[in-house]
Amino acid sequence: MTSEAPLQKLALLVWAADPSRPELCATPFYFAAAAAAMDVEVEMYFTARSVELLCQGVAEKLEAAAGSGKSVADFRREALAFGVRLFACPTALASHGVPDSALIPTLAGQAGAAAFLGRSLDPAWRTLSF
Repeated sequence: MTSEAPLQKLALLVWAADPSRPELCATPFYFAAAAAAMDVEVEMYFTARSVELLCQGVAEKLEAAAGSGKSVADFRREALAFGVRLFACPTALASHGVPDSALIPTLAGQAGAAAFLGRSLDPAWRTLSF
């Protein structure tokens, strides 16, 4: 009987975390931070309206839960502090009119469907969608 090492890589597809629904926006960052805190390599791929969470000033205005006093940006900062890498889909950025100059400086880069699909097809990676 052989013992396989646990997989230590996680890619999150963030597409339904729409800034118009702030109650949905903190959870992907929370899961990413939790996994990274467990020494898992974590990448987050943002598409659809979720790319707006990577714009300067957007997540700062969204309260994760009414009355919590914690913004979605606070959750994003925690994920980044644990080493989570954030990627924005260039097609989504273009379709929502988001210029590069509006993006947070801690963004790891732009990567779209092919990059996320590459992760999902790689047996070393697990994936989650939000």
